[in-house]
Amino acid sequence: MAKEKLNGIYIPMVTPFHEDESINFAGIKECTDFLADNGVTGIIPSGSTGEMVAMTPDEQIAVNDAAVKAADGRIKVVCSTGAYRTKDVVKMSQAAEAAGADGVMAVTPWYMAPNENELLKHYETIRKAIDIPIMVYHNPYYSTCLMSDEFMAKLYNEGFIDAVKERQADVYRQQDLRYLTDDDFAIFYGYDICPVESVSCWADGWVCGTGNLFPKENTEVFNLAKERKMEEAMTAHFEKIRPYLPLFTKPTADGMPTPWLQIIKEGLKLRGVDAGYCRKPVISELPADVMETLKAVLKEYGYLA
Repeated sequence: MAKEKLNGIYIPMVTPFHEDESINFAGIKECTDFLADNGVTGIIPSGSTGEMVAMTPDEQIAVNDAAVKAADGRIKVVCSTGAYRTKDVVKMSQAAEAAGADGVMAVTPWYMAPNENELLKHYETIRKAIDIPIMVYHNPYYSTCLMSDEFMAKLYNEGFIDAVKERQADVYRQQDLRYLTDDDFAIFYGYDICPVESVSCWADGWVCGTGNLFPKENTEVFNLAKERKMEEAMTAHFEKIRPYLPLFTKPTADGMPTPWLQIIKEGLKLRGVDAGYCRKPVISELPADVMETLKAVLKEYGYLA
């Protein structure tokens, strides 16, 4: 049976943890409901924004199962099953398929970056284990594994993957991928800054981390772009997305990198959604200057009095 092509706006959902770092399953339900109620196409649980590197494979399976159950068919669920070991990816992917997921997303193995032959075998093994769509997460900034357009196309043309989340900011890479594949290959823009431009460069979907906190705004902009209402989409982008972007890019007052994950979780809590705590070594509390900026942005958007 032919697999359904993935498309639309997907949110890599945060994983709520209790203060003792146990999984907050009630929080998973709240976050899923919040995103579904705000019109997103789907969610990706236990990905990078979901703190996958802080969880065991069994914990990822539990989070993915809970997200599929919480979605209850209202929105799509593509479960993140990325891990370094191929056998762990297979185990989590099979569990996701059994739970009723609409697909899986597997980031390239990290740290000891595999060569092309090893990557080919990695995704071939996953493909042989499941029938649902496989999205490769191409994030060379963190995984240290850089794929060429030609190799990505080879993975697709060999039948090992069905989609890609392309984390590189260069939207023109999407043109090359489309040229080397066909319309059945689902290309997802994986950055937060140029969703409208990505659609003009053949993106089928958008995986948007800041959409955890601003799902309605991001969905509206992306849908306008997909409807080819580009002037309206660009205007909406400048009005609804551009004002909050500095919140996620500006360093803290003491020069530290932007604590984007904590901003999302604290922002959701300010909006009444139980996003829980982060797992250490990430410290959940925001610096005072960042919290002040976060509250000001939420007030600007009408989400705080």
